Amino acid sequence: MTRMPSTPLPALTLVAALLAGCGGGSSSSPGTPTPTPEPAALKPVSSANELEASLKAGLTAIENPQNPESALSSDAAGAGSGSGNFTGTYTQDVNVDEFDAVRYDGEHLFVAPRRYLPCCFFAAAGQGDGATGTGTPSQPSIRILATDPAGVGATLAGTIPLEDGISVQGMYLDGDRMFALTSTQVYGGYGDFFASVALWAPEKLGYRVYDVSDPAAPALEVDVSIDGVFVDSRRVGDVVYIVSRHTPVVEGIIYDVRTAAEQAHNEALLAGVTLDDLLPKMRVDGAPRTLVDPARCYLATDDTQGYPVITSVTAVPISNPAAATTTCYNEPTYGIYVSQQSLYFTEIRQDPATSDAATRIHKFALAGTTLSYRGSGDVAGQVWRGGQADFRMDEFDGDLRLLASTWEFGSDDFVDHKLFVLRESPSALRLDIIGELPNANRPTEIGKPNEALYGVRFLGDRAYAVTFEQIDPLYVIDLADPRDPRIAGELMVTGFSDFLHPVTGELLLGLGTSAAGGVKLELFDISDIADPLSRGSIQLGGPGTYSEARYDRHAFTYQANAGSVDRFAIPATVYDPSAQGGAWEPGLHLFEIHDKTDPALAALQGVGTIRPPVEDTPWVFDSRNRSFIHDDTVFYVRGEEVWAAEWIAPTVVNGPF
Repeated sequence: MTRMPSTPLPALTLVAALLAGCGGGSSSSPGTPTPTPEPAALKPVSSANELEASLKAGLTAIENPQNPESALSSDAAGAGSGSGNFTGTYTQDVNVDEFDAVRYDGEHLFVAPRRYLPCCFFAAAGQGDGATGTGTPSQPSIRILATDPAGVGATLAGTIPLEDGISVQGMYLDGDRMFALTSTQVYGGYGDFFASVALWAPEKLGYRVYDVSDPAAPALEVDVSIDGVFVDSRRVGDVVYIVSRHTPVVEGIIYDVRTAAEQAHNEALLAGVTLDDLLPKMRVDGAPRTLVDPARCYLATDDTQGYPVITSVTAVPISNPAAATTTCYNEPTYGIYVSQQSLYFTEIRQDPATSDAATRIHKFALAGTTLSYRGSGDVAGQVWRGGQADFRMDEFDGDLRLLASTWEFGSDDFVDHKLFVLRESPSALRLDIIGELPNANRPTEIGKPNEALYGVRFLGDRAYAVTFEQIDPLYVIDLADPRDPRIAGELMVTGFSDFLHPVTGELLLGLGTSAAGGVKLELFDISDIADPLSRGSIQLGGPGTYSEARYDRHAFTYQANAGSVDRFAIPATVYDPSAQGGAWEPGLHLFEIHDKTDPALAALQGVGTIRPPVEDTPWVFDSRNRSFIHDDTVFYVRGEEVWAAEWIAPTVVNGPF
């Protein structure tokens, strides 16, 4: 359990520091952070001694047994060098790339080893169990396959071997370069696993950049190792932003201090420890390099108790990957949202007045490798703790819009959801709430009593939100006036949507669960925001049917304007206890949207299912599924195996490759 600071200010201050400043490497400097006047939540570190004192205080402070986090709930088109109409990795924002373990550039598929859960944490496939499948090497490797859309096939063009103990978090592609994010462990949803420092300290992460202009002989350009645990990453333009966390490694230290004796023990150990011993290190091609410069770090303005964590943002230009810069602060973060212009951190706090959960948000402006602190703000409730809940945040015209939830267990209505609009203050480094919903003038709640919040999508000056307990209300929220958001329309249907995709400005696709328990797809007509309608739905299977795309957008594939229709694909394992050969039927399900230019005529149609053969009975929840549509050919990646089929003939499957 994470020790919650006594007030919400420290975390926010520290996060802003992160982006504004810790510089390392030999690239252009992001600049010394400018001192921020009160009431800014973050302040630049005034001296190395101040940073050292804060870290040591965090390692000796007695934990607060009344940890408020224990009461919090957890909610649960690519571009490349190839030609033709092909899809890439699905992203929340068009101009913000997201890492994934399978990438496609229109000519080559890059497939990193799958990670599985052998006991407590994830490891790379091929470690301990051997690799399976035709063409899959026994040594963990990134496979590079040359695709042949016209021939509905692929061939192995090269491999990038990975040493034991290295896991690939994901990759980015940039012309002839492949950027791989690496780690010694994978912790899944960082908002949960990172709650206890002792769980994840110590670890290492890093990145490697390869020249893949000759796929048969990939050339390593740079290999970087960083002390800490990988949190998240995004890419904007030429720069990859890597968020990581590090806690000092001191032999014999007790991370979870509960008694005065343990406190005295840690104080004695730390007496002979220097700041350099406490800070994370960076190695470029084996050579040590400074990662954290105290002069470029931040602390919370009211940081009196300290926290034994360094959160870092390392900005890496792909064109010069050895020239990375880092900004840091010594508090945790539980989530990020990145737009083309800004990076936002969220941190779960405790409202000192009410003891309720609150979220602190820090905003940093992005300008290449330079990150500048723009201010912080607090909202009531919990925004997210990882997963696809970053859809609950969005930047539009410089404003941050978000949805947060609060819980009051034991009451007749134990959960409430609220929308906030935050804007930079013109006079201080602060994010002011300029609009919220519900409010005194518009008291209608978002969601019926006891309904949890599921799918959320902000699109331009609208927001769409799905809540659910017994039925699925789809809310349309008008944000044309950010100071006066309003519920414009509502549609009641059965089941609920976890994931919402914009088909056009007048059509919305929902993916979730039906009232009967199967996977449900529904097409919504939102042309009249006051009267949203359903234009039909499709259900796959019954209770027990499962789709990875419900919680991982990278498993969802969408190809717009394929002739007169839009196409999309989702992996799903349909549970049918009466089926011959086993109750579980995994496959890639194909769909089309017809007449999207006329919402009144728009229709959702199933096309078929790509079902590669499986050996024995598959453990359906232990597979990674990705797909890419290139012209009329579908490449389906299940685990490490690649299969191919024509869109019009999905039952004829080639592979594995």
